[in-house]
Amino acid sequence: MAGKRVLIVDDDVEFVKLYSLFLRNKGFEVGAAYSASEAIEALERSRPDAVILDVMMEHFDSGFAVSKEIKGKYPDLPVVLLTAIGEETGLDFKPRDDSDRDLMHADAFLDKGSSPEELLEKLNELLS
Repeated sequence: MAGKRVLIVDDDVEFVKLYSLFLRNKGFEVGAAYSASEAIEALERSRPDAVILDVMMEHFDSGFAVSKEIKGKYPDLPVVLLTAIGEETGLDFKPRDDSDRDLMHADAFLDKGSSPEELLEKLNELLS
């Protein structure tokens, strides 16, 4: 997806660096935000073609709140939620169907332990 713009939102600086480099090497333009407020500001500055969004940032559910705000303003903007909630809590946060994804205000949901290739595959699917 050469030339497509992706915004990565995560408070884990190393994660952002790693995935930004990976996606740039695959032809994406990548922006970064490290908090919910930075994410909203970044969206206002330049609207990306997709957003990769961590669920747990400043608060346990920051990503859900940002995703809801994004979908309220830009309903067609693909949002991929990434989380380590399952790994950290043992809870299953994966959506079971489209209605669950709608409740999460997301187009896709991946565990943070997913490989960069799995994320790339999901992005390509959402952007095609």
